[in-house]
Amino acid sequence: MSTRLYLDSARQPRTPDGSAGEWADFFDGAMELEAKNWPPLLWWAMFGRADLAEARIADTEDAGTVEHAELLEEWGEATYPYLVVDQPTALARLRARREALTGLLGERFAPLYDEFVALVDARFGPYVLLRTEALADGGEDGEGGLRRVFEETLADLEGLDAGRAPAAGGCLDDLVGYFRRWQHTDPVWLLAGAGRGWPSAGLRERLAVGAGAAGRPSAAGGRVRGALAGLVAGLVRRKG
Repeated sequence: MSTRLYLDSARQPRTPDGSAGEWADFFDGAMELEAKNWPPLLWWAMFGRADLAEARIADTEDAGTVEHAELLEEWGEATYPYLVVDQPTALARLRARREALTGLLGERFAPLYDEFVALVDARFGPYVLLRTEALADGGEDGEGGLRRVFEETLADLEGLDAGRAPAAGGCLDDLVGYFRRWQHTDPVWLLAGAGRGWPSAGLRERLAVGAGAAGRPSAAGGRVRGALAGLVAGLVRRKG
């Protein structure tokens, strides 16, 4: 079964706190994109290591629910890493990293990159939240292995800001290599996820994307997600 991850427009500079009952009205019409198994590369491009936070696994459900009680019994005070940043910083990073990332991905995908920036500008804010709670119970974290993969990926992106190319075999290099291998399938899904109103019909047509009207991945997506799941497991084991 695949792991679902979400990029959300958020009102607070943190994930909702289930102990305070904040999940009930969190969605309330806010913009959300979905991806599976691992955050897409353009999601990562909005963040830095200072944006890495942690939340209690039990608080991914509201207090008073059966789900919260079960999570609390199973996980206690255990936490998971997630990312959150204010919208102006997210946009500034996307724009500053555009040349380096489109150079790595290929200029053909520059329009996709630019439309994603425009989407974040128009539909996300005041904060951008990358929800990774689904990774918390994957059994791969070990002694902070998942957080270390997050830190290395973000450090590689910060290296781009300083003009350094991604280290061979590093997290960012692996993600770029994965995209290059599978870019012929559904590049929008691979780089930026999908959601209501995203991608646009024009972008799908321009890149010959096989997603349906609701943003579902093409049939090839199953093979792609399987390959990505293997990549993710390898990254976490290597850094764990």
